[in-house]
Amino acid sequence: MTLTDVLDRDLMKIPLQSTTKHALIEELVDVLVHTRHVKNREELLSAVLSREALGSTGLADGIAIPHAKTTAVDTVSVVMGITREPIDFDAQDGKGSQFFFLVLAPEHEASAHIEVLASIARATASPALRRLLAASHSADEVMRLFLD
Repeated sequence: MTLTDVLDRDLMKIPLQSTTKHALIEELVDVLVHTRHVKNREELLSAVLSREALGSTGLADGIAIPHAKTTAVDTVSVVMGITREPIDFDAQDGKGSQFFFLVLAPEHEASAHIEVLASIARATASPALRRLLAASHSADEVMRLFLD
């Protein structure tokens, strides 16, 4: 399973409004809650925050991939968002994050979960793609970038 298998323009928010790590995670969770049937928002949020407490999912180069396996979802889902200005997400490189991919998977989809995380890391390794993402103003633009 790759990022393009699960990427959905309805699960994108550009730009994200939050300016703190916790608020940003809540904003991403709420995109999923308002777009898809989610069994329990609080369980979902708790799973993501618990995973984040184990170690930051802020990578380098402005990428953050908060994620969790939880019974609150039935299928692997990715909520993608971009902030206009980088925010502190405790990234490995000490810089702010601007591109966010919230990956959620049911407990029994562990391998798909890992595959999607790896696919995101590969896709966002390109500096050119990151520049184009930063300049994007809509979900349609972002979808085209990933599908091309």
